[in-house]
Amino acid sequence: MNAKINFKKQSKREIILTTATQLFIQESYIAVGIDRIITESNIAKATFYKHFPSKEELVVACLKELKLDIQIAVEEQISTRSVPLEKLEQLYMWYINWVNKNGARGCPFHKARMDVGSLYPSIHVVIDEYRNWLFNTTIFIFKELEIRDPITLTYLFLSLLDGLINGSVCEEGSIEPEKTWNYISTLIELETI
Repeated sequence: MNAKINFKKQSKREIILTTATQLFIQESYIAVGIDRIITESNIAKATFYKHFPSKEELVVACLKELKLDIQIAVEEQISTRSVPLEKLEQLYMWYINWVNKNGARGCPFHKARMDVGSLYPSIHVVIDEYRNWLFNTTIFIFKELEIRDPITLTYLFLSLLDGLINGSVCEEGSIEPEKTWNYISTLIELETI
């Protein structure tokens, strides 16, 4: 794991979730096994299974926790701005900084769907809730910008964001968002003319 996790004052369940989520973000849902999560969480196997009877339940819990954490952080970040374009920039920058800070290897929700979506169908509900929230948050900002076609631009913006995040799987260094943000803001300006 890239960063050591401070387990003080966390319950055993929280320790397992924190460890598993970080491993899933940095690696894959398939490659990271229960035994490794138990070892890195420094807990007993019985404790793990007391909280998570199956890997599917663990993955669902990790995705729910991650979804909530991201929603709170993004909404907090964009609420500091009143200008819609600045809100969109803050949303964009938050995601890129999150990927860089966490050593993420792609979008954890997309990765979950690809890695274990057919094995664990219950994850689709959480993934769809997350994608709907992100879409609705983004389209609301585009509507504030009075864009002619906010739906199309939302799809395009999210595709660019997904591309950068998922491209992090192949990149060695951190993503540098400023240049791509300039392209995105130019595209948005064309839609407001």
